[in-house]
Amino acid sequence: MFNFLNATVLLASVAALIPLIIHLFSKRKVKIIEFSSLKHLKAMQRRQVRRLKIRQLLLLLLRMLIILAVVLAFARPTTKGGNIGSHASVSAVILFDNSASMNRYVTDGNLFDIAKKKTKELLKTFSASDKICFIPLTKSYEQAKSSLFFTSPAVALEKLNRLTCQYGVADLEGSLGNAVDLLKKAVNVNKEIYLITDRQQNILPDTLPDTAILKDVPAHIYLVDLPLEKIDNIGITSVDFGGQLIMPGHDFNITAHIKNYGTDERNDLIASLFIDGNRIAQTNFKILADKETAVKFTRSVSNTGFHSGYIEISDDKFIGDNRYYFSFKIPEHFNLLIINGDQTGEIMKLALAPSASLNQYWSVKIASPQNLAGINFWDYNVIILAGVPQLDDTYIQRLKTFLSRGKALFLTYDGKTDIKYFNKIWSPVTDVVYDQGIDNNFTRAGYYSLLSLNVNHPIFSVFDLTKKKMPEIKFFTLPKFHLKNNPQVLMRFTGDHPALVETTFGNGKVLTFTGPLAPYYSDITSHAFFVPFISRIAEYLASDLSKYDLHLYCGENITRSLSLKKSINNILVLITPDSSRFDLTPEDEQGSLVINVKPTNLPGIYHIMDKNHEIDRLAVNINPEECNLKAIDIDQLTTALGASKINTIGNNVPMASIINQYRYGKELWQIFLWIAVILLAMEMLLSHSRPNKKE
Repeated sequence: MFNFLNATVLLASVAALIPLIIHLFSKRKVKIIEFSSLKHLKAMQRRQVRRLKIRQLLLLLLRMLIILAVVLAFARPTTKGGNIGSHASVSAVILFDNSASMNRYVTDGNLFDIAKKKTKELLKTFSASDKICFIPLTKSYEQAKSSLFFTSPAVALEKLNRLTCQYGVADLEGSLGNAVDLLKKAVNVNKEIYLITDRQQNILPDTLPDTAILKDVPAHIYLVDLPLEKIDNIGITSVDFGGQLIMPGHDFNITAHIKNYGTDERNDLIASLFIDGNRIAQTNFKILADKETAVKFTRSVSNTGFHSGYIEISDDKFIGDNRYYFSFKIPEHFNLLIINGDQTGEIMKLALAPSASLNQYWSVKIASPQNLAGINFWDYNVIILAGVPQLDDTYIQRLKTFLSRGKALFLTYDGKTDIKYFNKIWSPVTDVVYDQGIDNNFTRAGYYSLLSLNVNHPIFSVFDLTKKKMPEIKFFTLPKFHLKNNPQVLMRFTGDHPALVETTFGNGKVLTFTGPLAPYYSDITSHAFFVPFISRIAEYLASDLSKYDLHLYCGENITRSLSLKKSINNILVLITPDSSRFDLTPEDEQGSLVINVKPTNLPGIYHIMDKNHEIDRLAVNINPEECNLKAIDIDQLTTALGASKINTIGNNVPMASIINQYRYGKELWQIFLWIAVILLAMEMLLSHSRPNKKE
């Protein structure tokens, strides 16, 4: 059975009837003239007429066949089998893995360079009439904006030559989807998909086996095998600050989590800590086979502002995961505003700033609810609502905007707090709903104390506290309340009543102390625990922990929230690790000013500048998924993709001969064109042949 690549040309086959029509309309009418009886001449005439008719019919048939053969040649007939004809034209999609894991070394050299060399050999197997679409599995910033289409093998080669290894994760699912869509629209009879990849385990998303994207795809699928080897890779998977509050001149811990993906123990490794361009610490470590270990450094920085650095371990054959970057920010000054609704406002101010000479890192201002007209909330890092006083709607909205844009709020309950007002205005922010206020008719015979607290939280991590060693604090009465939406409870009273509750509102942090702090209801303000407790709350709320606790990876969509005192009306500038500069446009998102950071293709430190002023700094790393270099087997890959078969083009074999064995489909237009030429020659010989003179 034939297929025709240009089937519409077959309509021209009716032209084969033209010689027949001409023949029928060109018959001459014979006029009969009687002669004398010449019987032998009549017999000879009958023989000549019979021969002439046969010759005319042969010419008619030849001419019709010539036209039909030419039409069939232009219709490009193809067959899926047979040993005659030339190869049918091919529409092929080449999926090239240029993810971070490809930039490693094997015996024959760099795996990425080896893959490029094999792909060049593959491109030589295509002819000029073939159509190729070259798709990198990890796209750069520029490639992400380009569309996909078929080109010539020469153009595909140019794209390959320009391709560089990226630091992101391979997007096999999305790339295969693009390949299938392209091949569905392709007109060539042969359709092929080529995979050039190290078959890393993370190349298959969890949802891919269910989608079976290559099921029933009318294309041959080929895997170009690469010289994969057993690589005992060791990589840094993360860096952790433990949620500490980092202050100038105070030691802090930074821990690198390192994993050995190999089968051999290593005890000859070195880890180094770099901060602000200087190597400030180094240590030896060992790690068991297929295990993780933690390497901890303890250091300090002397000044406020932005800081960045990295932890680096000894080189191996995959150096991409041997360095992990980090950044953090220490605010230059903490400004706190206390809106005083009860007597505890003055007590908290005294705890935070007992003396102006000791007030090194923060300043505290106290104001009554009636004296807020001249106060700009954006001048403060933290606002404390002592006793949650009632405020005008204008100030309530300003406080919520203040919160949503990354600032912090601390609310404390008091005996005079209006719980109806609190539940209406602040329950959606705090997730605390008061059912009944405190009972003022209490006795001091019984009391509540602290039952437990989250010792791993930054507020309490500096305290040497355990469940058996809680501060002996007395609360003689408590309000009745319940929580909604499962907020984080950092501290509990006896009776399992939540004491300190943490929530978020927009990009801001909110802490709520549910019990009364006033001396009439509790002795907490006279306890030695109170001053460091309030100080740690202030430091925690003022510190921007997200600056160093987030894990950002190459190629991901990264959004940053800006918390600035002034509005930004101009274009910001992103400076990438290779010193390239890109414009960024801030956008308003639900009351918060955010920026989408692009591009993030390189690991390292990124700076966001407002003119000549740095307003943000972030660290971007290789995704830890790229550290595991173990390859999945071909059968597993075939099953996961839903393909009926994947043909393997082995390593160190002539690629052209292997592909020719797999490739199916023959185009027969040349044969039909030769048939037309042969028939034309026969027609010319027959039309110029002379009658036999002997007759």
